[in-house]
Amino acid sequence: MATVRRRQWIGSLGVALGTIGLIVASLFPVYYMLITSLKPANILLAQPPRFLFTPTLDNYVQLLADGKFAHYYMNSINVAFWSSLIAVLIGTMMAFAFNRVQFKLRKLLFFLILVPRSFPPVTTVIPIFFAVRALGMMDQVITLIIFEAAVRLPLVIWVMRTFLRSVPNELVEAALLDGCTLAGAFFRIVLPVVAPGLVAVGIISFIDTWNAFLVPLVLTNFDAVTAPVAILSYMQSEERLVWGIVATGGFLTILPILIFSLTLHKFLLRGLTSGAVK
Repeated sequence: MATVRRRQWIGSLGVALGTIGLIVASLFPVYYMLITSLKPANILLAQPPRFLFTPTLDNYVQLLADGKFAHYYMNSINVAFWSSLIAVLIGTMMAFAFNRVQFKLRKLLFFLILVPRSFPPVTTVIPIFFAVRALGMMDQVITLIIFEAAVRLPLVIWVMRTFLRSVPNELVEAALLDGCTLAGAFFRIVLPVVAPGLVAVGIISFIDTWNAFLVPLVLTNFDAVTAPVAILSYMQSEERLVWGIVATGGFLTILPILIFSLTLHKFLLRGLTSGAVK
């Protein structure tokens, strides 16, 4: 009996230490980025790195002084919010159609919609660049919103189709018998039922879009640049990065995601768990 308890205790200790190790490994880069953004310039590249110093906000003042980074920041917010909203709305409607409407080649079409999700972005960015340039839509926020919404659609359709399968057919049929159209049943009956799924997939889409880098880098020049791309522009020369400014921009860029995740993680877990157990 004592041996069994000892093994259980050792196993629990191992799990606890492993969890602590993963948390430290995940949060240490964020911590180091934060202290780098607060370091004075004269100790920024000191070796070994200094962890005890008098913090300064000089890097934040320098980064935000001209207003450019704030503009890029708003671009990121607009692209992430509107593309996620469009993807969730259209993707949920498409998932509902795949579940409720019978038509030829439905399975093939669903498969074809999911296939692009497996493509690495680098394989599609060149033809997308030429197409966008031919349409005269380079360096526009609306271009990024449309593209990012299209990229998130397969994920939304895949996730929401699972949630929508948990909605009893009797609810939709009862609404139709009461004179409601299929679209009315979708907006009035189905959407409130799958609200946890909408929140979950919306959070995933927002975070995924906020972190997008390659496509905004290729499709923007000045006006529509997003925050992750803007960090690259803060260089003194081709040979030397301004590490304090880069760390400051990096921390400000990941800060909304940290707040977003910590604030809404309960809704995310509740949504994903709800879709798994129903």
